[in-house]
Amino acid sequence: MKKWLAALALGLPMVAVAGDNSTGGFYVGGGAADLKMRFDGGGDSLDWTTGEILGGYKHSPFVGGEARLGYGSEDGLDLLYTSFYYRTESSNDTAKTYLLFGYTLGQVKFDGDVGEDDSVNLNGFSYGAGVGFPVTPQLNFNLEARMVLDGDAKFDGDSEGIELSGVSLNVDYRF
Repeated sequence: MKKWLAALALGLPMVAVAGDNSTGGFYVGGGAADLKMRFDGGGDSLDWTTGEILGGYKHSPFVGGEARLGYGSEDGLDLLYTSFYYRTESSNDTAKTYLLFGYTLGQVKFDGDVGEDDSVNLNGFSYGAGVGFPVTPQLNFNLEARMVLDGDAKFDGDSEGIELSGVSLNVDYRF
């Protein structure tokens, strides 16, 4: 939580001084993310390559909201997550930079014994930063680093701290 608040405090002043020649509006996109899941208790980490679809609305040239849906499957473990973000952005004709602050809900499913719970529920804060490059006036190519989930994993009534982080490449089309 402290990391999230620090990122928000550092990111908001950048938005206040940024220049932007773009307008608000809807956008959609998709991409891929290379994610690593780590547990507070230590041990091995889990790796996923996920596909993501995203959509959002820029309320003004500087702020907007965004939702993402991601899915990946590795070694019989299926990861599904949904993230909701407050997005700050600044841009010019050459590039844009943006910050993401939000919350993620997710689930990891695996093949368990009959009658046993075969899923782990995930939830927590999410934040990240990205840089985008315009391909056309409406199409952007983006590279970002995100903490997709900094929160808890709940399984059979127990809770354990978890981090799901990584890098992603995506494209978005602005209407």
